[in-house]
Amino acid sequence: MSSIRNLLCAALAVGILFSAPSAEARFGKHSSSSDSSDSKSHKATAVGDDDDDDDDDAPRRRRSGSSSGASFLLDVLFALILDTRPAAAYVAPPPEPVQAEPVASAEVRSTPAQPSPLSARLGVDGAALTTAAGLSAFLGVEGIRAGMDARALGLILPTDDGTGGTDKITLMNFHLTYALLSQERARLRVEGGISSAHAPDLTALGPSIALSFEACLVGNLDLELRAQGTPYPYRQLDAQAGLALHLNALVLRGGWRGLYLSDNGLVDDVVHEEVLGGPFVGLGFAF
Repeated sequence: MSSIRNLLCAALAVGILFSAPSAEARFGKHSSSSDSSDSKSHKATAVGDDDDDDDDDAPRRRRSGSSSGASFLLDVLFALILDTRPAAAYVAPPPEPVQAEPVASAEVRSTPAQPSPLSARLGVDGAALTTAAGLSAFLGVEGIRAGMDARALGLILPTDDGTGGTDKITLMNFHLTYALLSQERARLRVEGGISSAHAPDLTALGPSIALSFEACLVGNLDLELRAQGTPYPYRQLDAQAGLALHLNALVLRGGWRGLYLSDNGLVDDVVHEEVLGGPFVGLGFAF
């Protein structure tokens, strides 16, 4: 429980981080001439998934057998005492063959096969990030420990130069995952891979790392926390905290998302930043 409390505190700190004062800029876009003469750094307006892994062992079958040695000895003694014919001898009928082994073998063969350790999750989320509208999709497949995770986020923002229209930013990442903690009610993953950013005047590719945590709170209600970062050549920090309600295979989720972007001056030697935050809701499936 202490690890969950620490992660919740971290998620709250991320929410406070994404409450920033407004300024004018656009990630991955050329600055206007007036903006370039004023400053070398501009800031943007911002306020701001088992159960499948754990398999029950097949129940062990217990076999019981009986021995007829004692009854056979009693029969022989009884015959020797009561039978007066000296040449007679009592021979007990042979015991019936024990069928325990064939029955046990048949039971083992009829035991149902254990379920596959693989699990999959996919879904879509919609976010209202202050001045931006976001739509994201994800797909994850994993076994008992290792797996993969792929995500994409599309943002639509109003132009920052006063003209009509919108600017579009697309963020994608692909990770290999490993579960440091894999239990029936909790799962902690560390992830690593690549990420990419596509903006009006910028296309960049860089390394990406992430940490995700899922825990069952009560019944079918889960807590989901995730943080992803790209340190170079552009900077990205994407954090999510929310709840997920499992209705058989269908999963309904909602929570808060914060996003920080900086192009590190790759476009025109002027650093452009975006700091966005807001609620998100979505649905998906888990198998």
